[in-house]
Amino acid sequence: MSHRNCRRSALFVLVCSGLGSVVAHGQDLALALPEPVNSWPIPTPDSQPLEITMGSDGNMWFVLQNASSVARLESDGTITQFPLPTFGFPNDITLGPDGNIWFTGGNGTIARITPAGIIQQFRYDIADSALGITTGPDATIWFTDVGDQVWRFEIGGAFTPFQLPAGTFPGDIALGADGNLWFTQGSGLGRMTTEGAYTPFAVGEATPFAITRGPDGNVWFTERFGQRIGKVTPEGDITFYPTTLHTLDSIVRGTGNTLWFTSFGDDRIARITTDGVITPSPVFPNSGPTGIFANRMGVWFLGYDSNRVYRITR
Repeated sequence: MSHRNCRRSALFVLVCSGLGSVVAHGQDLALALPEPVNSWPIPTPDSQPLEITMGSDGNMWFVLQNASSVARLESDGTITQFPLPTFGFPNDITLGPDGNIWFTGGNGTIARITPAGIIQQFRYDIADSALGITTGPDATIWFTDVGDQVWRFEIGGAFTPFQLPAGTFPGDIALGADGNLWFTQGSGLGRMTTEGAYTPFAVGEATPFAITRGPDGNVWFTERFGQRIGKVTPEGDITFYPTTLHTLDSIVRGTGNTLWFTSFGDDRIARITTDGVITPSPVFPNSGPTGIFANRMGVWFLGYDSNRVYRITR
């Protein structure tokens, strides 16, 4: 498959119904970021790293789709891979409310890995592939799958499916500040309450790709091919911020009033403030950035093309 097709079903363009007003503004500025403090090669060649997060142990955890494994990066630069015995093609990853790392993939299962590297799988279906995953309220895990469903999993309990209209194509998912679950879908966005009430929001010809909760109480998302970052309020009002960057990938909350996102097409990462000022980094040659994570210690991102993990300080 081409890059990320199995993770983001929203790559398939679909017109969906919904409400929401749209405003467009924003700008690009040059950002003099330092070279990476370090970058580390991933042991398996062509591993296709996709998404990254920080674990409760303070280490960085990320999924390797082509290598069919989860990997841990320790503070000394050691990368350890944990192969998935029967669970192929992991897609997305999140820190769970139980202190473990949770991730999605194929074969109708989701899974968790402990800080010590013990993997446990949980079957929810026979054949569907799970896509985006996030931690919800009340010790729950929420995820999307290719069967046009959003699922809630009560850790130690049951799976509950919420069926979407046929052809919705849900992708990435995040918990909003309003306590609802927000996700990308086809050419729009979806919002779901914890009880399963679903509301679609159209965003024109955009192709929403990745989504995250922002520091301003809104939800932010990347457009894969539209060269824009989007912001949606809890009420569904949408604002777009254009950028000169291409093939926008993951987005994550940063510190203060900032978010960070990756530009797979330009070998760059970029910062955006909550008032829409976009600041690209220098080029990281032949990196193909995908997943990204940011906190006060720095910014980590994955090089899909270079097969490396990068970290910069600010």
